[in-house]
Amino acid sequence: MTAKSRSTDDAGALAAAGLLRPTWADIDLDAFSRNVDAIVRRLPAGSRLIAVLKADAYGHGAVELARRCSPERVAMIAVALLEEALELRGAGIDLPILLLGSVGSADQVALAAGQDMTIGVTSPEMLEIAAASSRDRRVGIALKLDSGMGRVGLREGDLQQAIGTIARSPGLHVDAIYTHFANAGDPRDAYTETQIANFRRMVGVLREVGIEGKLHEANSGATMRGLVAPGELARVGIALYGAEALDVGHSKLEPVMRWRTEIVRLKTLPAGHPVGYGETFRTTRESRIATLPVGYADGYNRLLSNRGEVLVRGRRAPVVGRVSMDLVTIDVTDIADVQFGDEVVLLGSQGSETISAEEIAALTGTISYEVFCNVSARVPRVYREADRMTVRSRFTS
Repeated sequence: MTAKSRSTDDAGALAAAGLLRPTWADIDLDAFSRNVDAIVRRLPAGSRLIAVLKADAYGHGAVELARRCSPERVAMIAVALLEEALELRGAGIDLPILLLGSVGSADQVALAAGQDMTIGVTSPEMLEIAAASSRDRRVGIALKLDSGMGRVGLREGDLQQAIGTIARSPGLHVDAIYTHFANAGDPRDAYTETQIANFRRMVGVLREVGIEGKLHEANSGATMRGLVAPGELARVGIALYGAEALDVGHSKLEPVMRWRTEIVRLKTLPAGHPVGYGETFRTTRESRIATLPVGYADGYNRLLSNRGEVLVRGRRAPVVGRVSMDLVTIDVTDIADVQFGDEVVLLGSQGSETISAEEIAALTGTISYEVFCNVSARVPRVYREADRMTVRSRFTS
């Protein structure tokens, strides 16, 4: 995938010139910056933000968003994979990076350690690999403790072995100690308090033998609930993108992504006419049916067939028929003056109406995270800020 800056501030002009398909995702970099500022203002004294930009910043574009993470506001960036971290380094991002995912070989540890990356150690075996690699270099690690999530991380029974490994490895530096909450987004669930107590107890065992490090446990949900302890780091992902971090509540910041397309075919069909594969929809009256150049290959979920809605001229229009790989059909009969080329919003606002990631997630039985991540790489991203527009697309150079 390549990124290309253009002199025009009008993505529609690029599409008209044949340089950009009519389906793209607008990414509002200024909104992202305002979200960062809003979260930083919520943090208690001495606490700082870790911006989670894994999975290409949840489909928003990690490189472009990382460039908006100034060291004055963001302590470090977290990603899942070494490959994601190397992409950021290759783009000139020099903030410290935390690798949340497994780094499984001595060569990978050496590569990460040589580029100011802190390696998240999630198992005794991974700690041994990091320790072996630290014999001839400094290796910064973040010890992950399993406070009750049950996936990865050191359990209480692993601590004594870990303490011994660290004591024998002077090149191994514990930069941080962290955990992850299973259900911090639900203020009604007491399990987060249980996990906090478990984490504190395990940290106490490590500190008794002199193993220190910055602590971080709060994810987006815990941060928006005010559960960040003074002096701790806050590891925030989904809230940065303007999605709801709480199961019950209203903590949303500004949406960063707006996914739009255009009408490429408009026709009138008689009553009783089938639309799309499998004849799952038939018109019940004479109907105006519009076709959109987007489909499940772009990440528009097939489960939205005959269920989803989109925005046309500021009004909602139902998806009719099956979502196919490259096309979606909608019924615009009740919307006056619809024309070929009209903008259609799949995710985001148009006029006073909004299709949110949470709405799409509810219709498809998933979560907003997956809605964002599923917007595929073949959908160009158009990055907008006050003084420039950048297009990132697989198909432009």
